[in-house]
Amino acid sequence: MLVASAALLPLAVVCGFALNGLLQAQRAQTQTSTMGVARALATSVDSELRLTISALQALALAEPLGANEDSGLIDALVLAKSLRATHPEWRGVLLIAPSGKVVFSSEGSVAGPDGEVVEAASLAEVIRTRQPGIGALTPGPRGNLAFAVRVPVIRDDTVRYVLTAIVRPEAIGAVLARQRVPEGWTVSVFDSALTRVARSREDERFRGRAPSDSLRALLQKMKDRREYVGTTRNVDGTEVQTAVARIDVTPWIVALGAPTAVADDALRRTLVAYGGGLLVSLLLGALVAWWMSRSITRPMARLRRSADALGHRLPVSPHASGIAEIDAVAQALADASTQRTEHEAERDSLLNAEREARTVAQAAQTQLERLVSASAVLSRSLEEESTLQAIAGIIVPHVADLCRIDLLDEHDVLERKLTHHADPARSAEIAKFVDNSAAPTTGPGSFPWAIASGQTFIGNLDRPGDFELLDPQLRGFVQMLGLTAGCVVPLVARGRTIGAMAILQDRSKRRFSPADGALIGELAQRAALALDNVRLLARARKAQTQAEVASQAKDEFLAMLGHELRNPLAPISLALTLIERKDEKAFPRERQIIERQVRHLSRLVDDLLDISRIVSGKIVLRPEPVDLRDVAAKAIELTQPALQPRARMPRLSLPDQPVPVLGDPLRLVQIVCNLLNNAAKFTQPTDGIALDLRMVDGQAELSVSDEGIGIAPELLPHVFERFVQGAQQLQRAAGGLGLGLAIAQSLAKLHGGWIEAQSAGAGQGSRFIVRLPLAGAAATEPEAPADAAAIEAPTLRLLLVDDNLDALDVLAEWFALEGHEVRKAGSAEEALQLLEAGPVDAGIFDIGLPGMSGHELARRVRERERESGTRRMALIALTGYGQESDRRQALEAGFDAHFSKPADLGKLREALRQLTDDAPATA
Repeated sequence: MLVASAALLPLAVVCGFALNGLLQAQRAQTQTSTMGVARALATSVDSELRLTISALQALALAEPLGANEDSGLIDALVLAKSLRATHPEWRGVLLIAPSGKVVFSSEGSVAGPDGEVVEAASLAEVIRTRQPGIGALTPGPRGNLAFAVRVPVIRDDTVRYVLTAIVRPEAIGAVLARQRVPEGWTVSVFDSALTRVARSREDERFRGRAPSDSLRALLQKMKDRREYVGTTRNVDGTEVQTAVARIDVTPWIVALGAPTAVADDALRRTLVAYGGGLLVSLLLGALVAWWMSRSITRPMARLRRSADALGHRLPVSPHASGIAEIDAVAQALADASTQRTEHEAERDSLLNAEREARTVAQAAQTQLERLVSASAVLSRSLEEESTLQAIAGIIVPHVADLCRIDLLDEHDVLERKLTHHADPARSAEIAKFVDNSAAPTTGPGSFPWAIASGQTFIGNLDRPGDFELLDPQLRGFVQMLGLTAGCVVPLVARGRTIGAMAILQDRSKRRFSPADGALIGELAQRAALALDNVRLLARARKAQTQAEVASQAKDEFLAMLGHELRNPLAPISLALTLIERKDEKAFPRERQIIERQVRHLSRLVDDLLDISRIVSGKIVLRPEPVDLRDVAAKAIELTQPALQPRARMPRLSLPDQPVPVLGDPLRLVQIVCNLLNNAAKFTQPTDGIALDLRMVDGQAELSVSDEGIGIAPELLPHVFERFVQGAQQLQRAAGGLGLGLAIAQSLAKLHGGWIEAQSAGAGQGSRFIVRLPLAGAAATEPEAPADAAAIEAPTLRLLLVDDNLDALDVLAEWFALEGHEVRKAGSAEEALQLLEAGPVDAGIFDIGLPGMSGHELARRVRERERESGTRRMALIALTGYGQESDRRQALEAGFDAHFSKPADLGKLREALRQLTDDAPATA
């Protein structure tokens, strides 16, 4: 018993300590490996977010992002859409003003989408810090989860805009999916609000949820640490060892959970095996101690050596001793040695993977910074020489020792544009060699080959394999210059090859790696785009010069049109009719003004559509009996904005009896408005203006006189000529009388009259007299139109389709007040679904719908009627396309009537009544 005890008990103690140390090492190793994997995952997520930020920063440096004009913002929108097309994981790109207004969206236009920024906290933080920021996971207007990556657009040391990429959380899930996470382990990424952005398992189920209570408690213990390890219970109810690591670029967290059941089971099995073996050894030792004493000494020594070897990290091999207990302990030590070796190898592998990932991320960051810098440098000039020098400065000496660029001219002949070496003497030597060389070869590695094939040649020319690919002429060039590496890449911009670029290494003896090839490809794309922009600018300047010459014939038309379009007031909506229907006594004077403006603006739009008539000077009048007293009153009303700042309103002198003329009321009002505006412009606010109307010798005589600066005698005969500019200033800004008087004289002549200008000279005021022939009879009041609403009409089931929600809602409300049952749809697809829900009597469709057009919707409706044999419904096109060709196209598509916006609601109602009364049933 003493021998057995002396042999077994020390062995048991040693084994216990060894097992305890092993188990502790295993726990520490598991924690270390878990933390390493979590750190590597955090680095991967950090790299993905940095790539998104870098892409936005590159776009933020583009010149159109600094523009205030719509044209610049349109260019910026085109760039944003191009960037959005290369990132399918984005929902869109937004440009946001510091006020929170969305300037544009890559899914919309420069006008910007309606509504406010969904997640404003990160926007405010970016504006405050002027640094890129990443927002929390937030549901959008349609309930889709996404997070915002924001980059400030800084111009003149001021945050002008904030460029935002709306990124789907699936992008982070894709990063987790690419990582090699052990089987059964779970990875989650939480944003700054501790909302789960992505999860390696059942991502969609748990996306947007909060962490489990135990994980939240672990994160509270973590406080300001960058990483932490502990035990938690995940949302699946599984107890896991959790490693938490923070992401560098944003206060997000990566949590990695490894199940503890596997390690606990191994511990329990080890303890059971150890305890059972020890007990069996003690029992057997007590029975056979008397004959085992000699056979124990040597196996114990071997066991001790195995334990020592395990402690010194040496391999341990079990040896059969014939004693089960000692052999079991020896096998356990050998297994422990094997497991330790495997764990150390796994740890080293994870650490190497982490180092490689960090190295790749840092290299990518460096490359992106270089590309961003290159984009900024290339965007500073649109002149060819400065752009070529900028490209040379980017490449030499940071990327290569020599840069050469040849561009295709307008005849597709290569023309040498740049040969740049860090040593000017070397540049001259190379340029001279190229000029004295024979015609360029077309073999691999040559400029003609790169342009024809669209391929890139890159190789380290000190390797025989790469050198042998070149033809003899290029080999001589390489040997003469002592090149060690070379790359020839075609310059392709906007789908066109504009030349080729060579990037070579000579005195530095540098070589090209795959990463260098990718960088050169990106630089070539940016260089090609910059050079193509230079060419486009040159062509645009040439085209602009040609356009200026060609457009001189249109100047008079454009000037007249611009002058006429200043008279109409602000846009008017259909809400005017609803106001009248709801309360006809509300704002009567304002509604009268709006009604007149609608008629005026509609006439101008009609003239705009008939280009051929306007270009030829054929402004069509719509004459009717008019009382010039009404014309004078309306002109005073329309010129209120110009007359309001004056000390007193114009003096009006009108006869008591009507002054009838036959003319176009809108054009007559335009004549008087032009004269009043002219008088207000060239008089001081304290000077008087008078409008007198009388009948003289069968003519109507309307005069506008003022006490202003007058007209010089040499300028008086030319005041009605277009674009006349006198030597003396006649207004606060330098220039002549402009176009107003010329337009007024033209309109007066169209009415059979003329305008006479009178002035005693500079500073003596002026007087303009309009003479028109009187009509044969006094102007009569037009008959009031019959109130169509008084005609009893049946209640109709109407389907209204328009993607302009404001216009749709107002039109629907108007028809509802008419007593009709209204269904609304914002798209053709939604309209077809509403038709499936039940029949309708008539449909009023817009033409320019998103997706399926109104024409196609009408065809679908007519086809559905033919197939089902249902009653033919009345279809009316209500659209902004108002030319005759548009009306004909609408009728061919199946519409029964065509109305241009803004439509006469009375005529629209009458057409609807007639169509629904006459609609035949189909067989």
